[in-house]
Amino acid sequence: MFKKASFLLLIVGLGLMSCSKDPISDLSNEESLVYITNHDQSANFTQYKTFSIVDSVLIVENTRAGTSLDDIDRAMLQRLITNMEAMGYKHVGRKENPDVGINVSWITNTYLNVYQPLSSYYGGYWGGYGYGYPSYYSYYETSESSWVISMLDFKNPQTTPSGKTFNAIWEAQIRGAAIGDQKLVDKMADSIFGQSGYLKIK
Repeated sequence: MFKKASFLLLIVGLGLMSCSKDPISDLSNEESLVYITNHDQSANFTQYKTFSIVDSVLIVENTRAGTSLDDIDRAMLQRLITNMEAMGYKHVGRKENPDVGINVSWITNTYLNVYQPLSSYYGGYWGGYGYGYPSYYSYYETSESSWVISMLDFKNPQTTPSGKTFNAIWEAQIRGAAIGDQKLVDKMADSIFGQSGYLKIK
C-alpha cells in the first residue's frame, strides 16, 4: 500500500515570492475540493436496477499498483453504497449478476519539473555577444492524487476475441488538498452524486 498524499509540492532551489494575495492558496482544504463527473450520453440508466461494488480500493501510483482497505477506504465504499441506494439501485453481491459495477481507485501521478528562475543578476558571460543569463536551474516535484469512481455496464457486455469487456457509463474524479481527510468522505461522495442527477432511477 502506498502512502496517500493529495498535493505535495517540493521545491529545491530558489523559493518563489509574491507581494500579492494568492486566492488559490487562501482556500481552505475543503474549499479546494474539485468534482468532475461525466457519463455516456447514450446510456439509459433506467434499465439498470442492481449494482455491486469492489471490496477494496485500487491504488495506482505511476507504474505501480496495489489495493487498500483502510478506514478512509471503507468509509468511501460505504458512502458510495448509500448514495447508489438513494438513487434507487439495489446493492447485490458480485456473484448475483449485478447490472452495473462500481470501481473505486486512488490514483497518484508524480512529475519532475525543471525551470530557470528569473533573476536581476546577469553574469557568467562577458564575451563579445553581450551579457549572459544565469546558467542554473531549479527542480521541483509535483505529486497529485485523486479519487476515481467508475460505473461499468455489466448488463450489456461487449464480446471481443479475448473475452468480455465492459463500458464505463459514468465516471467521477475528486481532486484537491483534502481528499485524504476522512471527515470529508461523506461530502465528497454526496457531491459527485449530487451533480449526477441523471443516475437517479426512482
